[in-house]
Amino acid sequence: MWSRLQGALRPPALVAAAAVLPGLLPDGSSSGSWHARQKRQLVSCQTTKAEATEREIAESFMRAAAMSALAGIRLQHGGPFGAAVVRDGVIISCAHNMVLHRGDPCCHAEMNAIQQACQALGSHDLSECELFTTCEPCPMCWGAVQWSRLGRAYIGVDRHTAAKYGFDDKVFYDEIDSKAGHYGIKRTGYIPNTSEAHNPQGERVFKNMVDVYDGILKEDVEQFFKDTTVNRTMRRRFTGKGGEQVQSAYKLVFDREAQLRPPPSGADDTNMEDHEKYMKLAMAVAARGAKAGLAKERECFGAVIVKDGVVVAEACNCVLSDRDATATAEVKAIRAATQRLGTYNLEGCVMYTTAHPDLMSLGAVLWSRISRIYCGVTQQFAAHCGFEEGYLHLKDLLETEQGGAYVTQVIPGVAAKECEYVFQEWSDRNGVVY
Repeated sequence: MWSRLQGALRPPALVAAAAVLPGLLPDGSSSGSWHARQKRQLVSCQTTKAEATEREIAESFMRAAAMSALAGIRLQHGGPFGAAVVRDGVIISCAHNMVLHRGDPCCHAEMNAIQQACQALGSHDLSECELFTTCEPCPMCWGAVQWSRLGRAYIGVDRHTAAKYGFDDKVFYDEIDSKAGHYGIKRTGYIPNTSEAHNPQGERVFKNMVDVYDGILKEDVEQFFKDTTVNRTMRRRFTGKGGEQVQSAYKLVFDREAQLRPPPSGADDTNMEDHEKYMKLAMAVAARGAKAGLAKERECFGAVIVKDGVVVAEACNCVLSDRDATATAEVKAIRAATQRLGTYNLEGCVMYTTAHPDLMSLGAVLWSRISRIYCGVTQQFAAHCGFEEGYLHLKDLLETEQGGAYVTQVIPGVAAKECEYVFQEWSDRNGVVY
């Protein structure tokens, strides 16, 4: 009966062709190849549906980030940015920019979302999570993504859209091409009054610049990093079986990179005794933190912020004790200084740090408008001592700009229309470009 029913449902032309040439279909192909083709089409259809479903899910989480951003600008908390951290389909944290509300230049949406997710999960490691952010992260926030080990980042609009509305981070990507010696990094941008034309209005405006100097108390700080009673990372990686081979491999790679631009040393020499005094204080802060086990591995990173000859903040790396991937020495010091001075604008302040700031921390310094940074050792030297991640984060950023790919998987253009709408409302409300 089933065979009769199949015959009744089969098209007459197909029945005729099968009767003449058993096993062949009207296009001349065998029934086996036809079934294989149908199977491929079915798999392709299922893949397309799965991709569409994944896209819809991503857009849903991105809308949550965009809604937080809208709430933030209506509350006048800060810029038009929102972010969410998701694990296993559950939102762990959802935050918006709060720079103006908290008076803290580090309170970007991504930094807030990452910090809150770390606190919620009780860990600085977010490798099982994904980030949804309404705008391409600035270098500071990219550094935070790397430190937290987020495996995937979904992005709404890109940096060029942000620049249209006054947040021009592109210059930071364009100009930061060195990690040693004396150089400056500046921020510029447009300040449009309305989003009607969605185009920059007026000329590019200079915002601020930070001068970076390496080599303060260079020999002392180098010995500090080499001290394995303090630097447990170096002791673990470079001592014992295989340690010499590992250290040689690091030196081979990073010495080659350093030769590209030989690092000059020194500073403005206005008062080298003061520079050395504050660098010694930064080393002492780092040593106390290492002894207390505040960082992941008794690390050598300390930072001090000075204004008008007065120390306004000091901090060491507290990633472990704070359960916070963003809690580097520099970021902690900036947060403390803004609380003490009651402003997100640290113009006129000077920072002393035992090592050249990593990508996230350097971005935080730039946003804070700190005028100068004096560093003990370069990131290349820190890499020799086992701390290669800070250097590699910057390489990842620069190589991506040259056509590479981020270590973190990036999915751009998710719910881009909704994300740009946040910028439009912010601009129409005459939001503040900090």
